[in-house]
Amino acid sequence: MSTTDTPPPPAMDPRLRARRIAIRRDEGRRRLRRVIALAALATATLMVFGLTQSPVLDVDRVTVTGVAHTPPELVRAASEIRLHKPMTDVDLDRARRGILALPWVQTVSVARQWPASVRVKVTERTPVATVPAGQPGFALVDRTGRVLDTSPVPPPGLPVLANVPPAGPPGTALAPEAADLLTVATLLLPPLVPKVAAVAATPDGVELQLAAGGKVRLGTATDVLAKLVAADTVLSQVDVAHLCALDVRVASAPSLTQGGSCA
Repeated sequence: MSTTDTPPPPAMDPRLRARRIAIRRDEGRRRLRRVIALAALATATLMVFGLTQSPVLDVDRVTVTGVAHTPPELVRAASEIRLHKPMTDVDLDRARRGILALPWVQTVSVARQWPASVRVKVTERTPVATVPAGQPGFALVDRTGRVLDTSPVPPPGLPVLANVPPAGPPGTALAPEAADLLTVATLLLPPLVPKVAAVAATPDGVELQLAAGGKVRLGTATDVLAKLVAADTVLSQVDVAHLCALDVRVASAPSLTQGGSCA
């Protein structure tokens, strides 16, 4: 045997060879599983996308509840939700902002109702008074001073806020000078409402101008509820037809003037 000949490599242990083959097979199976999983994910994604873009999940209806003064079609228009568009494309926040801008709307919820509807639930504001507004005449306002609507004449059952800046168009807010009058109008007791024609600003604060004539001096808009309770108690016991003035600026010590001069 020549000294330059390379000896053959030692024979591999059969167990080690089998182990290496098993490892390669396991790696192949893992790669195959990853490929299958990615393919399945891609297929599912395409199916979901296709389904959301299909007519099956288009907006077929926009239902509006809770409105009495706002036409449902106006709510739908303000939401900017378009029929026959994919449900997934509905911008709920944008719809809420648009609807909240409507004069009568106080709160609103907008939700998808799968597979093909959007539900809009509105809570409207409650009017507490009317305010002179130029043409067409009077504005209806809520307790925050938001102008809700206008009409040629004051709606019945609500006091007029007098001696304040004229109201603007629906959706705007009254001037800050009306804040105290709004507080009084909001807290008017039910028995007082039909007796009060106007809540007026005066140099001394606020007074109630009665429908039967005469007035109730409230003064500053502090302890308003106590003053109104005192006024209601006295007015329920006297003939308001002959009332000149009732002073409840101190709620615990009301004073009454009947007949004669009302200065």
